[in-house]
Amino acid sequence: MIGAGAWSTKQLAAWAGVRGAEIVALCDQQSQKLERVSTLFDIRQNFTNAEDMMECVDIDFVDICTRPSSHARLTKIAATRHLPVLCQKPFCSSLEEARDVVNFCLKAQVPLMVNENHRWQAWFRKAKEMLVSGMLGMPFLARIQIRSRMSLPEFHHPQEYLAEMPRLIVYEAGVHSLDIFRFLFGEPKRVYAVVRRVSPLMKGEDVAVITLEYDELIGEITMSWASVPVVDPAWSLEERRPAPRLEIDGTKGTLILNGDGSLHLYRDHEYLSWEGLQQVREQSRVATQQHFIQCLEDNEMFETSGSDTIKTMALVYACYLSAEEDRVVDVDALLT
Repeated sequence: MIGAGAWSTKQLAAWAGVRGAEIVALCDQQSQKLERVSTLFDIRQNFTNAEDMMECVDIDFVDICTRPSSHARLTKIAATRHLPVLCQKPFCSSLEEARDVVNFCLKAQVPLMVNENHRWQAWFRKAKEMLVSGMLGMPFLARIQIRSRMSLPEFHHPQEYLAEMPRLIVYEAGVHSLDIFRFLFGEPKRVYAVVRRVSPLMKGEDVAVITLEYDELIGEITMSWASVPVVDPAWSLEERRPAPRLEIDGTKGTLILNGDGSLHLYRDHEYLSWEGLQQVREQSRVATQQHFIQCLEDNEMFETSGSDTIKTMALVYACYLSAEEDRVVDVDALLT
């Protein structure tokens, strides 16, 4: 793994639950972080230079857990050595850079997967299962709503650099929801977005509303890092990070995901429910990384390959273009 920052501990904890793989070496330019994380996870081979690590250790793949600005350089270093790459999201610093890296890996015939783990959360997998089964009929309206209390009244977060990012909630969090829409419904045709900065503590936007237009479906994503979440006052601090609100209206039924993680399906003469799932986020990280290993072993395509991720990142940049120019953006125009 390259990167011993704030997110590395979550990802290393997930690797402990993956069958057939082990992180045997860790790299970070900051020796203090490197020592702390490697001690915590008993990783014996530590490096402050990624190239040295790849030269000195017998490894089968590289997990890049660093900021987006370093993704292109590190992925190319690994690909040059024919090492498969699992890279964190959001992928790279621009759509052009992301395209360049994907093409580099394709030419080198090196497998590249982006760690977009939200689509592996159990409630979204269940929603996909119901859509495929036809239980909802034809979906025509879908919404994802996310409220969290992160940018107000203060900003305390392990990833402190987020406060300085000029593009924030769509780039960092919206990428998840846009990927989920693609996972559930396929490719939207057009995008319209409005973004706002509510908290004076943040450089970038902390509120966004995105409309996605399909041939048969209208989608909406509403995100806020400035809002007080609507939760049960009796919930523990851990529980106060509710599940995203998901609503899908279909011709045969309506599916609702509540903040407690419970799913509810309403049909004309039927009601079904599934209780809130536990440790969904932690399990989704394990499932994502297990998928990476399984695809390497079976020589199969990743769900979130580099090529697939280009489509998600195109939606991210379509949102910013829409917000900047106050217009509907044709997604295909960015992909051609």
